[in-house]
Amino acid sequence: MGGWFSETSAREIRRKINAIEADDIHVHINSPGGDVFDSVAIHNQLKKHRANVTIHIDGLAASGASVIAMAGDHIEMPGNAMMMIHNAWTFAAGNAKKLRKIADDLSKIDAGPVKASYLNRFVGEEKELIKLLEEETFLTAEECLAFGFADEIVEDIELEEETQEEESAKNQLLAKYAAQIQPQPEVKMNMTIQQLKVWNTIQKYWKVS
Repeated sequence: MGGWFSETSAREIRRKINAIEADDIHVHINSPGGDVFDSVAIHNQLKKHRANVTIHIDGLAASGASVIAMAGDHIEMPGNAMMMIHNAWTFAAGNAKKLRKIADDLSKIDAGPVKASYLNRFVGEEKELIKLLEEETFLTAEECLAFGFADEIVEDIELEEETQEEESAKNQLLAKYAAQIQPQPEVKMNMTIQQLKVWNTIQKYWKVS
């Protein structure tokens, strides 16, 4: 699956999943994440399909992508892959009343779909999972295995980067214009270290300079 700004949406995934009649589905993930509700919807669509679902985390399964990964009946990670889990976050603007409402909404999302997506696999206590989500935790393959977020560590793979000729026109245009929506310095100052890591991953993903 792709990440932010990708054509990968819950609606498109549902169309593709409904057309699958095979007994096994293999999902390859290398993504910095995306919309929380699209991620939850894709997770649920995979969970309810009759096929056995194997998730392959090829590089990074961060944020919403890790929510989707939790839908796997079997989750595989190479030793050089990583996962990042965190509570929902957003950029917001408005008066005090609106910002308080946004914060309340995020808390509901954290306590509901976000936590529930990981809880069925997490081997520890709920309060321990909550702590990991609050700290926006990056996990190695070995750590994912220990926590129950992965079932098997497989041989490392090297991801092939697209050449300029292989990039679609859409990706080239996104790389050109995404720079215009980079957070301003004052916004970056308010980011946590882990949020900056995610943003840097997004920039690398789209080759934004």
